[in-house]
This record gives sequence, structure tokens and C-alpha cells, in this order.
Amino acid sequence: MIRARTSGGRLVGERQDGVAVFKGIPFAAPPVGDLRWRPPRPARGWDGERRADTFGPAPLQPQPPRDSIMYHTNFADRRALVMSEDCLYLNVWTPDTGGGLPVMVWIHGGGNRYGHGGQEIHDGRAMARRGLVVVTLNHRLGALGFLAHPELAAEDPEGASGNYGLLDILAALTWVRENIAAFGGDADRVTLAGNSAGAAHVCHLMAAPAARPLFRAALGQSASGIGRAEGHLPEQGEAQKQGLRWAEQFGDRDIAALRRTDGVELALAGHFGPVVDGDFLIEPTDDVFATGRQHPVPLLVGTNSDEGSVYSTLDALRSLPVEPGTDDHYPVRDGAEARRTARLLTGESRFTYPVWHWATSHHAKAPTWLYRFERTPPLPADLDLAPPRDGLPSYGVHHTAELPYALDTLDCRPWPWTPTDRALARTMADTWARFVTTGDPNGEGLPPWPAFTGTEAMVFGDTVSAGQMDRIEALRHLARCPRPL
Repeated sequence: MIRARTSGGRLVGERQDGVAVFKGIPFAAPPVGDLRWRPPRPARGWDGERRADTFGPAPLQPQPPRDSIMYHTNFADRRALVMSEDCLYLNVWTPDTGGGLPVMVWIHGGGNRYGHGGQEIHDGRAMARRGLVVVTLNHRLGALGFLAHPELAAEDPEGASGNYGLLDILAALTWVRENIAAFGGDADRVTLAGNSAGAAHVCHLMAAPAARPLFRAALGQSASGIGRAEGHLPEQGEAQKQGLRWAEQFGDRDIAALRRTDGVELALAGHFGPVVDGDFLIEPTDDVFATGRQHPVPLLVGTNSDEGSVYSTLDALRSLPVEPGTDDHYPVRDGAEARRTARLLTGESRFTYPVWHWATSHHAKAPTWLYRFERTPPLPADLDLAPPRDGLPSYGVHHTAELPYALDTLDCRPWPWTPTDRALARTMADTWARFVTTGDPNGEGLPPWPAFTGTEAMVFGDTVSAGQMDRIEALRHLARCPRPL
């Protein structure tokens, strides 16, 4: 057992593989009852010692299909998932409680609908053994995390509603600022990191003035909060109208009645995300980056080479910015080519272009590095997996394929990993740890990574080497198209 004293009280953690682990630490009060759809409140302290050897409940959420590649990569854990509306807990892995260590605060992905800080794919032991303090966290999801509604705005002193999930992340970062020294971390050396929706949250937090004092570097994998295929975030008025339409399915648009409704019923209905609430996100994130007013911190971002394979259908061709077949970047001369183009367009418009745009909008403000992940994970032959919807033979280097490599958590999946996979995971995790430690991914025998100025990218594949972005002219073409496509 190992102990730490926080502002809430004393914690008793445990040692795993030479790393001190503290799980299920409350960083805010349970957002239940009258606190549903309110900014997080301070957690209540406790007397004596609190055991911190079990992850707190995950946020209420639906479950992804069990035959999806996203399920097998992200959610197929050995531990049964426990969920509750009482979900505002975080976890800490640390190699040493002595002091002065760099800190990585990790935000999970899942489209603001799925995920939690206790997923095996995000286990912090491997990164902690590289000298980091690692923090993972839960935040409210779905309607419980992002509902905007005129009655909620009327309750708020600033007239804001929505973004409760983002405010949860802010509360967790504030807790880290106040308490991470007890776990050996340096509150002035925090890197905010995440993948997919978590990466988009990192981007939004770079635009939010309230978050600026709480992190000094940023790392985003496979998504962005700017240049989105869906367009700008909805403004408060638009988001409130959407919230009223969503509430109609429950027979009553009154917030008091909705606060009495079972949280599971609410969590399973609808898709939600951040909004421009006029308080936390004062203006669209795109506008902040377009005028160079984002948090000027070192930034490391990147994407995978087949991001569209999970989501692609031929319907994607309807979003082509030109008449199908007339565009050299996205040709559709026959059925097979149309399927490939739909997959390529989906990946580039939803993931590759927004992340490239993030890097392009930031590199003049602070050092920026861009990567391209090109290693196809070795999936077991007997994996229960639905075929890609676009009719192509495999998922390739799919969305989130990089996760077990970047965090060196290959062993959380019993897949036939090869020495090449393990070497790649060591290199990526070493590089990520170097960036968290110094704000620069270079040094200590790592492959030299040139800073991004528009086209440079580090390629992580069967080998690792500096290179250039693929299809840069197609990305520039997308930059000239109105958003959404």
C-alpha cells in the first residue's frame, strides 16, 4: 500500500509493476439530483483514509456494437463496466511521490457518447515507468454532459448552458493543479492530451481562457475542434433549440421534470457535444485559432492513414465539394473507385484535414509537430468483427489504431503482436513521454522530428522516420471548401 494526502483527505493506493496507482479519486461532487446539468461542485472531503484501489463508475452511456473494430480496440476490457451518474472520478499513476515530475492528463475519446478514464487501453503504468505522472478522468457524456436548454441558461449566472462535460475536465485540471504534488507531480508541467473526441476537447480548452493556467503543452490524436466536417460549434441559441426538440421525446420540455427522469433513459437518447455557451467557450474555437488567440503552448498532433474506414459509406460522396467524377482529388469513375473515394473523403474531411488545420493554425504561435500513423494492427483471425460498411476488405490503419502503441498498452489486448509492433510502441511511447517532459519530442536517441511548418510529418509505421504529409494538395483543396462540406 502507498499513501497520499489530498485536499479531500488521505488516500491509500497500491503498487503495480513498480508504479503507485490511485484509482477512483473524487474530483467533484456527484452531479445527481438537483446538480444534474449544473457546473461541477467541489467534492466533499472524508475522514480517515479512503481506499483508492478501484476505478470509480463510468459515466452513463450506451455500448458500442460488440462486432465493431472500435469496440475491440477501445472497450473490450476484462473488467465488467460499472456505470453511474455519480461518475466524476479520476485516476493517478506515478513512479515516485517525491516531486517535480511532468504530468500527462489524458482525456478519453468516444464521440462524447462512450468511454471513461478506467479503460484498459488508457492504463498509465507504461507511461509512468517513463517518468511521468499520468492522470485519466471521467466526464459527463451525451445529454447529461452537453445539453443546452433555455431553462438551464436562465439558472446560470452567466446565461450559459451545455458544456458540462468540458467543465468537468476543467474541474479535474483544477484538482490536478491543487493536488498533483502529493503524487510527485509538478503542477507547472502539465500536458493535456487526448484522442478522438478527447483531442477535440484539448483543442477547445486551448481556446478557453479559464483553462489557460492549467496546462503548458497539448497533445491531440486523430481529431480537432477546428476545421470540423460538421462546421463550427453551434451557438447557444441554436443549441438550446436543439435541446428543446430533444426534450420533446420525453413528453415534457420542463427541466424540473427532466431532472426527475431516470438518467439511463436520458443518456441513451441523442448525440451531443460542446457548444459556444458564451461563458466557458466565449466564441467559436475556429475564430479563436483563426485570429491567433489560442493558448500558445507546444503542440503535438496527428492522424492515422485510414481514419475513414470505420465510418465510410457511399453516402459520403454526397458531401463532395464538386460534382462527382470531376475532381482529381476524389475520383469516382467506377463502383470500386467510388468506394475507395468515399473512404478517403470520410477520413480526410473528418480527421486528417481538421488535425492538419489545427497544426497549420498554431505553428506560428508555438512549436508544433505533426505525425502520421501507418501501422496496421495484427487483428486475430477469429475476432468477431463486422466487415467495413464500404465493402472494402479490411479496416486498415483505422481510427484509434494508434492508441495501444502511443501509450504502450499492447498487452491489454491478446492480439498476435510482433516484435515490430512492440518496437513501434516503445518508440512512440518514448517520444510521447519526451514531449510531456520537455515540450519537444526530440532527444535521447529518438528519431529526429522536424517541427511542422505546413507539410512536415513524422511517420510511425513498420519503421519510424521523418517525412511529408500525404495528399497535401487534397488537404489544401478541402481548406478552400466551405465547412461543412
